[in-house]
Amino acid sequence: MAEKLVLDTSAWLALDEAEPGASDVEAILAAAWLGEKQVFTCFVTLTELDYIRTREHDAQQAAELLAFARAQRVTWIHSDDALCATAAKLKAAHRLSFADAFVAALAVQLEATLVHKDPELSALASVVKQQVLPLKSSSAPQAETS
Repeated sequence: MAEKLVLDTSAWLALDEAEPGASDVEAILAAAWLGEKQVFTCFVTLTELDYIRTREHDAQQAAELLAFARAQRVTWIHSDDALCATAAKLKAAHRLSFADAFVAALAVQLEATLVHKDPELSALASVVKQQVLPLKSSSAPQAETS
């Protein structure tokens, strides 16, 4: 069975901005097309990609990024009661943003490797297997932690 991976929003943005780690994300997406890896992304990433790209650039670039992401061989997972419960447990036990709790919960549920470049998610190393891309600098804008 193909390895399962969950792409965090930070992985998509690294690819879009050609940041360090972009080639790793490209390789993951290429392997997905070949059926060598199963790649998943959480519903909350749709919202994050849209608002982050709109805020940093404009709505047109956000739409283009979303179209690109949706065109990949990636399974987009939407919320259900089980995912909500897992995200709530993670959020209660760790200092995570709401979005990161859902992304991590998806990786936990799927027993998948979480691919990211978010220092906040590194704290979950004992909870979920991770492929950590070069981390964001502390000066980079990050999602809200409410």
